[in-house]
Amino acid sequence: MLGRVSCRPSRVRNVLLFDFLAPTIRSHQYASASSRPANVDASLMSLQTRRNGGSLLNGLDSAIPDSDVTFFNESVLRLRRALNIRDVERVWACWSQLKDRNLLKLLGPQLQGYSLQLSKLCPRIAEASLMKQLKIIESMALYSAGRGAVTALVACMTAYLQAGNSRAVVDLFDSYLNELDESRGHPLPSDAPPAEDQGEEEVEDFTLEPSSDTSPKVSAHSTLLLALITAFAIDNAFHAALRAYLQFPRQLPRVLVKQFLSQFPDSSLRSTVESYVQRLHIVRYLSQPRLLTHRTSLLASNLDDTGLQKLYNQIIDGLRGEETYITVHPAELTEHTPVAVEETHWAAFLTAFLKCNRRDLGISLWNDMSKFGVKPTAVSWTALLDGYDRMKTPEDAERAWNVMIAQGTEPSAMTYRAIISAFFNAHEPAGAIRYFQLFQQWLSSGREVDKGDCIAVYNTVLHGLLINGRSEDAHALLQRLREKGPKPDIVSFNTVLQYHGRRGEFRHVSRVLDQISEDGLTGDVYTFSTVLSSLLKIGRTDATDLILNLMRKQSIEPNAAVFSAIIDHQVREGTEQGLNAGMELLRRMERSPEARPNDVTYTGILAGLHRQQWANATFAHECKRYILGRMKERGIRLNRTVYHILLKACLENPAPEGIQEAMGYYEEMVKKKVSLNYDTWYVLLRGVIGREAWDVADELVRDLKRQMTPRGSLENLVSRVRKRTAWKRRLGPNVYF
Repeated sequence: MLGRVSCRPSRVRNVLLFDFLAPTIRSHQYASASSRPANVDASLMSLQTRRNGGSLLNGLDSAIPDSDVTFFNESVLRLRRALNIRDVERVWACWSQLKDRNLLKLLGPQLQGYSLQLSKLCPRIAEASLMKQLKIIESMALYSAGRGAVTALVACMTAYLQAGNSRAVVDLFDSYLNELDESRGHPLPSDAPPAEDQGEEEVEDFTLEPSSDTSPKVSAHSTLLLALITAFAIDNAFHAALRAYLQFPRQLPRVLVKQFLSQFPDSSLRSTVESYVQRLHIVRYLSQPRLLTHRTSLLASNLDDTGLQKLYNQIIDGLRGEETYITVHPAELTEHTPVAVEETHWAAFLTAFLKCNRRDLGISLWNDMSKFGVKPTAVSWTALLDGYDRMKTPEDAERAWNVMIAQGTEPSAMTYRAIISAFFNAHEPAGAIRYFQLFQQWLSSGREVDKGDCIAVYNTVLHGLLINGRSEDAHALLQRLREKGPKPDIVSFNTVLQYHGRRGEFRHVSRVLDQISEDGLTGDVYTFSTVLSSLLKIGRTDATDLILNLMRKQSIEPNAAVFSAIIDHQVREGTEQGLNAGMELLRRMERSPEARPNDVTYTGILAGLHRQQWANATFAHECKRYILGRMKERGIRLNRTVYHILLKACLENPAPEGIQEAMGYYEEMVKKKVSLNYDTWYVLLRGVIGREAWDVADELVRDLKRQMTPRGSLENLVSRVRKRTAWKRRLGPNVYF
């Protein structure tokens, strides 16, 4: 029987776990790494050279009698022999002897090997004639799984699933959780939480906020969790699977799901489990802070409107139907609908749809909000206005604003920022200033506004005035903020610095630097890099020295991170002066014992060189050769992550050499046998499709299909390539003219 959840996951909003309704999954906590004895040696079969010359004890414990040391070594050898000859009863006899003398705790990482061998002894199906053998293996498998070696327990669960015995799997999972509790009290040398399964197939390049709860929760193994979900699928009990999953929400990689389900001949069961997993992933997106927002932002950045629409439709499906599991009202969470779509989620989709220029999807979303009884607040209206800002349609933004006011929704400071930005970016400053005046009237009415939101509005106005050629008004506004508030932040000053720096107007740059100092602010990387660029524009050959002196004057000691950021900014400028300055800073780093360049430094410069077309191509190629040479000298190898960065940078370069260099890196990865995963193919295909390099895309798709079956967003990209190819074939030779 699975226990109950008694502790709410930290920083998880709008997710409800019903203790009294789900008496089958209990709360568990894992021992923190810091609680492990410092004198425990975690190496495989570490030898106690101080005792008996060559003990098989995994760890050092002077309290263990010599007789037990000898017994342990002899028993382990017998255990290995029994496993090798596949004698289950002898294996159990050896195991029981170790257990009776409380010596199992001395087994460490070698449990992984024993668990693998036990899995091969496990019956493929839980038949009555084999139950005795299965029960023997279960006991050893549970102990091993509690210490991170799960292979044997997966085999036991699979045997029960093959026989349709879902209850046995649920019971085994509960026993597994109990073992995790027990292992917490008796940490082993290998007693670290099991590593997550590899093979994540969705692009989620971000880290969630750290938990404020200092006691880490137990991490159930993904394959065991998948077996539990399969058991609930056999019983057609999705909501039971949902309650279980909410305690261990994690991405279950498609590769893992496909591999696990391949053992079961019942296609209906496979389909049901895949459906469960898909819905549970939606639950994960909605239950963890910022996760869905990040996902939609990433899809929108890649202009993957197909992936966005699919994700959105999955959430809408969860709001209706017989197995509804999502609600739109956070105050109405129930046992069957324990997660809610917050307004920030609606806003995230709206922003993403408009970023992909899919007004039709935005309209559909707005209608869905009305259909489900969700009244848009300032959050949704702000997202809509930001979308119109991106599309440079201030007239649409103004119409939306008028509807919002007519419906009685009060704008927030960020809503004002959005409408002001929409007019400024469309180069209609009169409209922007009109709304800025409304904002100031709104502020003067005594409303409490977050200081950060308030200064964001003023910074938007500063930027808007400058890009519309009204620098005097911008300086007047900045001075007014300095005198009357709200006090400008470093972003305010950097906005003005950038404007004058790009024009080489160093007199104004110097004036702004003085203001920063007078207001007691400290410049950031952007500040110093902007000043460096402006010094280079006026021909100062000592620009780098001046910047370093300025940094020291503000008590900032340049380190590798600061240097790397400034170099990256200079290279991104795309000028020969900036590249020269970046290379000079790099050589200074290489000579400095306190700020040695690292792989991030070199990778950033190399990516910057690949990202754009340089007027002085010879100098750029020399810089590339220098960077690659220094990386080789320092033993910095190109791993898969670095290759992804370089591939993306090359494919962003509009020049023909961009795709040539990208394909060069691709061929290098193949030659060096660097594993090409989902992300690799996504970066490649997304880049070549964006360049409309269809012949290259066709070749890549052929290579891809020889290695894996594309799924999800990657499958969408492959489909775009195939459709384009089919279109070319229909048109025949005319497509090329």
